[in-house]
This record gives sequence, C-alpha cells and structure tokens, in this order.
Amino acid sequence: MITVATDCAQLLSLWSLYVDAPFIPRMLKEPNYLLWSSIRTLMLQKNLDVTLIKVPAHADDPLNNHVDALARAAHTDSHLSSQPSSDLLAPCILLFNCLPVDMNIQKFIRDIFDAKSLLTLAVLPRFNSYSSTSDIDWACTKFCLNNNKQFVSHRNGHSEFCSFRIKLLLDMLPMLTTL
Repeated sequence: MITVATDCAQLLSLWSLYVDAPFIPRMLKEPNYLLWSSIRTLMLQKNLDVTLIKVPAHADDPLNNHVDALARAAHTDSHLSSQPSSDLLAPCILLFNCLPVDMNIQKFIRDIFDAKSLLTLAVLPRFNSYSSTSDIDWACTKFCLNNNKQFVSHRNGHSEFCSFRIKLLLDMLPMLTTL
C-alpha cells in the first residue's frame, strides 16, 4: 500500500474522479488525461493500492514538504522534459506532429480548423499587399474574431456584430470613396 500526503484538494478530487473510478469518456475532455490514464493503467498492471491523505497546507508535514520542494524544483528546471508517447499507458493516444495531444480533443481539432480557415483568409490576394502571413499576430486575430462577450450583452445583437466585424476585416464597409 502506498500513502501520499498532499495539501492539494484538487488532486484529491481529480484522483477520486479519474483514478479510483472506472473510465468515463468525459475524462478525454480533461487536461492531462493521458497522465491520469497512465497512472490508472500502471496501478492496475502493478496491482498498486494508492491512498491519498489530505494534510493541512503549511502544516510542516515532512512528506508534503518534500513534494512541494520537488514541484518548486520542476518549475525552475531550465531544461524541458517530456514523456515519450511510448511511455504513456493510455488505450489510445492521439498524436499531432509526433506529439501526444493531452487536452480536450474536440477543442484541439476545432482550433486546428480555425487556424486553417484563418490562414486561408489571410492568404487571399486582397491581403497580400498589407503584409505577409508571418507578420500576423495569429493569437490576437483569433481572439478579436471570436471574443464578442464584451461587445454584446444579449444574443440578439450577436449576428449583426459578427457581420460588422467581418465587413470591417474585409474592408467592405461603405466609405466616402466607395459611395
């Protein structure tokens, strides 16, 4: 039996949700689901019984202090380490450019298609005279096109504001020169 003392309440709730319970498809929407799945598979393969105990934060528990020191050391480590996908023990591992995707797969695929659509729009001939695609701040552009909560307080104005943003982007608003 392995006992882990932790002051992290989130770890305790995630552990009971993803390691102690049977697999549920909702797990695939969680960040680090490959890690949770690997822990669960390893525990089942090795027949390990792991128990987590909640200790009060800053209670000077020696085991918790050691874990905190390891976490601080990992944050200040200068070299990036990643686990090869061959070491992951998940039943299915989605790879993108030879890297495992360890986030909500639907959101990841939606982001890929959004990026492709944005690139298709950016390489249209009408935008070539302004700049090259390497000059575009992609994250900012996506945020501006997708973020409408601050501009519209109700759903009624959503479609009008979206069409306004697209017309603004495509220089299709009526100007004195076009009237």
